[in-house]
Amino acid sequence: MIVGLTGGIGSGKSTVGKLFARLGVPVISADEIAHELLTHNHAVYQAVSNRFGDSLLDTAQQIDRRKLRNMIFSNPAEKQWLEDLMHPLIKQEIIQHVKNFVYPYCVVEIPLLLEVGWQDLVDRILTIDCSEELQMQRATSRDGNVDPNIATIIATQITRKERKAASNDVVENSGDLNHLSKRVEDLHHHYLELATYKHN
Repeated sequence: MIVGLTGGIGSGKSTVGKLFARLGVPVISADEIAHELLTHNHAVYQAVSNRFGDSLLDTAQQIDRRKLRNMIFSNPAEKQWLEDLMHPLIKQEIIQHVKNFVYPYCVVEIPLLLEVGWQDLVDRILTIDCSEELQMQRATSRDGNVDPNIATIIATQITRKERKAASNDVVENSGDLNHLSKRVEDLHHHYLELATYKHN
């Protein structure tokens, strides 16, 4: 069984992914796959650096993902070009990873699961939700400074109401880590039961 883990920026998806991983659940991150595709030894790196130029590279000649994000969010055509290039490759990698798992279920963390219409990849959708104020606070704290694009990113994602309506499970992540851990453990047992039922 495949659980699609999603939520807005700063909602706590990565934290939840780590909590599932600690319980022994295989977790795939679409962001990590994207990061891998943009590394120096991949054809995508060449295509992106050719498209946007050397100003996108850091001192180690790697693509600066924050600069790339800033470039595409101010230019819808370039954003579309990058998505057309990367999304099919990310999807292909996810499918390949899932095939290798023998655990009863796995979690696939896809921030834009609903926005890009990848519901066909998963059996259930788990959304991590919190207020926009908390999203801004967490994303700013994580990135180390105030990024004017955070509000833009939130605006380009579907609304919390739409995301929750499309989900099988919703975790409200407004409390502390202990509360979140307990919620993930409960879901873990629930998913194990569902996966067993699905395979029988």
